[in-house]
Amino acid sequence: MNCSEYLVDYLIKNGITDVFGYSGGYIVPFMDALYARKEEIKVHVCYNEQGCAYAADGYARTSGKLGVYFTTSGPGAVNAFGGLADAWFDGVPLMGISGNVPTNEQRGFSGVRQNGFQEMEIVSMTKHITKYSVSPNHAETFPDIVSRAYKLATTGRKGGVVIDFPYDIQKASVGCR
Repeated sequence: MNCSEYLVDYLIKNGITDVFGYSGGYIVPFMDALYARKEEIKVHVCYNEQGCAYAADGYARTSGKLGVYFTTSGPGAVNAFGGLADAWFDGVPLMGISGNVPTNEQRGFSGVRQNGFQEMEIVSMTKHITKYSVSPNHAETFPDIVSRAYKLATTGRKGGVVIDFPYDIQKASVGCR
């Protein structure tokens, strides 16, 4: 099972029946995992990323469940920040899943603007409007990241969390480096 399949399985096991998303190249493995389980979890395709975040927020408010949305990398992920801020201020359980460039293409501390196509530092950009914002670097830590994100979004004063999901980690086998 790869990390994308693990995340979809985790969501289903925790009662999530609907997710909201907008496709893009760096979120395809996660979308494939959703498609493979289409009888158990419904994907609502929105007109833009902002709409996905607000739709997931509205879903959470009306259903009492965690709202989940997905976007692709870079500007696609940034477009959803309004929904994250809304969830932060109103205490709404929301999980954003944004695709990102593979870990070997990330700029790290090189000082360049970007290495990968539409690479952006989503974690640092969302840390003040989320309860938890993380970009997994290794598949072996992914189950703990998912569990922590879910728990933080849905307990105490609820709020948004972000998993900035590198392309290679989406495809990596859970428990392997």
